[in-house]
Amino acid sequence: VFSAMLSQSLDIKQVIETAIEMVMEVMKVEVVLIFSLDKQAKELRVTGFEGVKQEYAAAVDGMKLGEGFCGRVAKTGRPLLIEDTATDTELTTDDTRREKIRTQLSVPLRSRGKITGTLCASTRAPRQFTHSEIELLTAIGNLTGIAMENARLNNEREMASEQLKQSEKKYRELFEHAHDAIWVQDLSGKITAANHAAADLFGCPLPELIGADTQKFLPVGEIPVSDKVRERLLAGQTMKQPYTKKLIKKGGNEAILTVTTNLISDNGHPGGFQFIGRDITKEVRMQENLSFYLQQITRAHEEERQRISRDLHDSTAQNLIATLHQLENFCQTDEYLPMPKLRSLWSLHEQLKELLQEIRRLSRDLRPSILDNLGLLPAVEWLTEQIKVEHRIAAEFTVSGNEKRFSPEIEVMLFRIIQEALRNIAKHAEATKAKINIDLKDTETRVTISDNGKGFRLPSTLGDLSRHGKLGIDGMQTRARLVGGTFYVRSRHGEGTTITVTIPA
Repeated sequence: VFSAMLSQSLDIKQVIETAIEMVMEVMKVEVVLIFSLDKQAKELRVTGFEGVKQEYAAAVDGMKLGEGFCGRVAKTGRPLLIEDTATDTELTTDDTRREKIRTQLSVPLRSRGKITGTLCASTRAPRQFTHSEIELLTAIGNLTGIAMENARLNNEREMASEQLKQSEKKYRELFEHAHDAIWVQDLSGKITAANHAAADLFGCPLPELIGADTQKFLPVGEIPVSDKVRERLLAGQTMKQPYTKKLIKKGGNEAILTVTTNLISDNGHPGGFQFIGRDITKEVRMQENLSFYLQQITRAHEEERQRISRDLHDSTAQNLIATLHQLENFCQTDEYLPMPKLRSLWSLHEQLKELLQEIRRLSRDLRPSILDNLGLLPAVEWLTEQIKVEHRIAAEFTVSGNEKRFSPEIEVMLFRIIQEALRNIAKHAEATKAKINIDLKDTETRVTISDNGKGFRLPSTLGDLSRHGKLGIDGMQTRARLVGGTFYVRSRHGEGTTITVTIPA
């Protein structure tokens, strides 16, 4: 009967009230206190009482384990009886006497074999509790301990359930209102959940997206990539994330996005994949347009250099040569020129010859004919000889792999990178040695230019080169990007500089 009464409710307050009412009725007592054991603090906390003032309950609250009447019961786990508090000098407190409590019986509360508190029943008149009554209160104490523990566990479950609901609600709100596209698909590729941003990304209403097969949104070339990502995650392998992915929207337009993919597991068993994607189509298209315009500007720049070089060679230089010949004939045939004037004219002749050499050098720098006629490798060899002669730097040029010709655009770009690198070595590096190597492979070509000069401090990112006044290196990097290549520079004070450019095939 007692068990049924105590198990009617899983509300901790209701269980305590029922237990107090039951003890007062069955045991015929005037005062009942229930204490719960705080194991961490090793204290007894009053969780319910009847028949005493609030001040008394507050006075006995926080009783230390092992101390006082109920503290000893909680420590020993055995019932304890004080038949007359008036004669007890060991466990009875002045607060108890002021409440005019005469007889006290306390039993432990137990649950799952452990003491969880105490139950104290008292009278204000002398009372002799029988052995049967002590056993009865002990039984009630055990039942109360179990009922309170069940109520506490239920309360914790309810709190955990409520927290889980709140957490799920917050996650759902974040999921639904996130700016990034988020979708979940099962192992077969069917979309099982998605947010509004994902619906916008795929170009179809959200209800239509749920249950759709993601393969129908993938270009043919993306399917093997998607399968590889799936296989790596299922195998527990790491991969570089985020990665770039393309998809075809419902209307047929292509979208480019960066994606992070995670495996979803349930008790160690893979259940699907979560994708977080961001549409970068506009950024990519803008970058492509910028690259296109820069490529066109660079091409126009090279064409203009070629035109000026040709004009200097074919027109200006030829006119200057004709003038030199005329001056030579005049100086050699006019017998009546005074010697001072003749010397002045021959001096002018020498100045014009030097000017002719400067024009020829300028014409070669603008666009060496050797590059157009013989290709990149002879042109680089010519550059190497130039830096040897003009700057007395021990330059060495080597080629690895099978020699080949590139498209005119790539040859010009690589030539300009090497030319600028050698110009920097000559002007700024204070180097005595320089090496140029072109490694020709089937899948890529690598160009390395190094020197033993003074080196310099690199900025934290290559994008900051122009802001640090390294315009030449920044220009090399831009040219490398224009032909789909990579650019790397390593430099330290006193250790020289190495520039590496790698382009496809």
